[in-house]
Amino acid sequence: APCMQSCAIDQNIPEYLHRTAAGDFKAAINVIADGNPLPNITGNVCDHLCQTKCTRMNIDTTIAIRAVKRFLAEYSVPDSEKKLNADGDRIAVVGAGPSGLSCAYFLAKAGYKTEIFETKSFAGGMPADSIPKFRLSDGSIETDIDAIKRLGVVFHYDVEVHADFFQQLLQEYRFVYVAVGARKSKLLGIQGESLPGVYDQLKFLSSVRRGIAVNLGKKVAVIGGGNSAIDTARTALRLLDEDGCVEVV
Repeated sequence: APCMQSCAIDQNIPEYLHRTAAGDFKAAINVIADGNPLPNITGNVCDHLCQTKCTRMNIDTTIAIRAVKRFLAEYSVPDSEKKLNADGDRIAVVGAGPSGLSCAYFLAKAGYKTEIFETKSFAGGMPADSIPKFRLSDGSIETDIDAIKRLGVVFHYDVEVHADFFQQLLQEYRFVYVAVGARKSKLLGIQGESLPGVYDQLKFLSSVRRGIAVNLGKKVAVIGGGNSAIDTARTALRLLDEDGCVEVV
């Protein structure tokens, strides 16, 4: 189906929409969970390219596919089934962002003993650290992570994976999956970027999400118009007084 072809993880969208229309919500969420370890996160913040190819547009308008996924994820919990793997292979995953969580999820379902090592004190990666709570709640993230924990995945937080520790992982585990993400912001490379009052958007969003105070004054300019820029603008507007102003450049 065109919607499946435009999905980054080839979700069986027609099948779970069919199950939803029939009122079998449990079967629908299990179809999603078969290929998507993070239905709550993607149900809230996926860019839903599937909807741009929905053939329902030939009749009236596209189906709100992401909203259906969000409803199913909030309504029902997928079954936590895993296979038994007798060889005892242990696998380490470095990083608890979407990539690391997905890797651990599928490995655990296949029966492998999987452990995640994360430098932060929480899992979820950039979605949990930089997407504003008004777009993605802590509860949505925790629900997805709890489902992975139920499969037997062990999480280790506040672990800095430096060169020596990485060599230790290579010795103790059969395989090591590296999912360190792309957490550095892209800078402009212009004079004045390090002056007080100039913020890196990812650090700014992380500070607000973690409850760290940020002094913005009364007028804020956001350079850029991508997802993180708009998240920054919307977040800044919520922090300013009524007479504050946010401009996107």
